Amino acid sequence: SYLAQEDCFLGTLTVRETLTYSAHLRLPANMTKFEIDNVVTKTIAEMGLEDIEDSRIGNWHLRGISNGEKRRLSIGIELLTQPQIMFLDEPTSGLDSAAAFYVVSSLRRIAHDGRIVIFSIHQPSDEVFNLFDDLIILAGGETVYFGEITMALKVKLKIISKIYHYFQ
Repeated sequence: SYLAQEDCFLGTLTVRETLTYSAHLRLPANMTKFEIDNVVTKTIAEMGLEDIEDSRIGNWHLRGISNGEKRRLSIGIELLTQPQIMFLDEPTSGLDSAAAFYVVSSLRRIAHDGRIVIFSIHQPSDEVFNLFDDLIILAGGETVYFGEITMALKVKLKIISKIYHYFQ
């Protein structure tokens, strides 16, 4: 699945209604209402949205859930179809550090459940960075590092020297 940087919802729907609506559109037509409700409930739990499942999404004139909660809802919509690979474009963009940490923690749990999660991110906090398993660093359209986070931390001076000239 692919998750774009911007979230797009019907602001008058609740979190549960949004997931249910998406499930009816994306899941097989032969699934029963009971099966769809089970998938939606599981997704709400998996994304930590239980406390806000009956809250309205909100829009420019209707106060609703936070940006971090919207981002987790977007990820939840993609999880409805149980994708094996997820690509996310800057899932923490526009979020404060606490919301960014919560979103990346959710993605880490998804990855540790056996899915492949790949996303782009700019300037992650130390806390968010430490949640990654593997890392690819690009500079000037070239790969300057690809491997485990633990190794990246050990060779960080070599990585910095490779990308330094791009910032001059």
